Amino acid sequence: MTMSSKQSPSSASVFFHRLEQGYLQLIPLLGLVAGGVFGLMAFFICVDVLMRNLAGKGIGWVIELMEYGMLVATALAAPWVLREGGHVSVDIVSTQLPGRWGAWILKSSTSMGMLICATIFYYSANATWQALERDSMVVKTFVFPEWWINALIPLCMLMMVVEFGLLFPSGAPTQSASVPPTIHAG
Repeated sequence: MTMSSKQSPSSASVFFHRLEQGYLQLIPLLGLVAGGVFGLMAFFICVDVLMRNLAGKGIGWVIELMEYGMLVATALAAPWVLREGGHVSVDIVSTQLPGRWGAWILKSSTSMGMLICATIFYYSANATWQALERDSMVVKTFVFPEWWINALIPLCMLMMVVEFGLLFPSGAPTQSASVPPTIHAG
């Protein structure tokens, strides 16, 4: 019996490869959805202002919808913005230091970002779970289970932890061809 020089990948490696590919496709999709939410918010604000000026009364649920829209769009966009290097980065000190010290500061700030997001993930996951267990409801213009809106935060914070982890080898975000490089002071 001869063994083939090619070995087929294990089912675990195939699973993790598919998981990685799905994740890599999910992040730009989140940015696109966030952009759509911001666009809808702009549309509804314009309609509300128009209604206030023409009819003397706005649309009652628009303000509350904007509150949820800002939360949803910001949470969804955060992992994508970090991936694209579009976040605010104050790197005046790290760019002026010798190579290894500047790299150390970048890795330290990446570690802090990961730790902060992991902490927010932990506490927001607990809050979401408690809202689910208590069967808490949000009662305003819209009525829905509280965990629906809470669940977005731990999911997005977990993706932020992953994104900070992906930054770790270099300490710098990956720049897509369409995003200009970060402007450094100094």
